[in-house]
Amino acid sequence: MKRLLDLPVRERPREKLLAKGARSLTDQELMAVLLGKGAKGRDALALAATVIRRLDAGGGFPDATQLCTTTGVGPAKAAVICAALEFARRRIRPAGQRIKLPGDVYPLVRHFADRK
Repeated sequence: MKRLLDLPVRERPREKLLAKGARSLTDQELMAVLLGKGAKGRDALALAATVIRRLDAGGGFPDATQLCTTTGVGPAKAAVICAALEFARRRIRPAGQRIKLPGDVYPLVRHFADRK
């Protein structure tokens, strides 16, 4: 598996976000940006993959204490993740988006295609 430092600068999550926008990033890359850095023996992308698996297993909205049980995630990183998830939840329109045509579905599920 490639380490973050092995990637060309333009392919690193933070730099990619700045150059191409947040929509160009995979979920793993977005989480790596939120984490900011990895932990001993694990770069940000590897740690992000672990955090995402934990989020998926727990329904997507864990509390900070749950996240802190992940090796490499302390209180500061857990707080950033919880805050980002809550902020996103609050910004989603309660009425949701109406699906009228098959093409209306793709923007809602395209992030699943980015998973590796």
